[in-house]
Amino acid sequence: MCTPYVRKEANRFNWIIKGQLINKSESDATIEKLYDSYFKRIWGNHENCVHEHGFEEAYTVRLNEMYEEELEKVAVLGYD
Repeated sequence: MCTPYVRKEANRFNWIIKGQLINKSESDATIEKLYDSYFKRIWGNHENCVHEHGFEEAYTVRLNEMYEEELEKVAVLGYD
């Protein structure tokens, strides 16, 4: 299982290179491979920060969507 740091950085690298976030359905193994591959690709590219505009907002929206999906799976306890 990949860590939240690796997941976020892989998404950031994908944003820099492709201009979009990684699909939510991708497996942890795929995300780790993308992280390693894109890390090597942008290493030493000092212009990559220009392409980060909008990433934090998009990733925050993604995290909120994932949080909402998780909440739908949680049982709601109450008294009838």
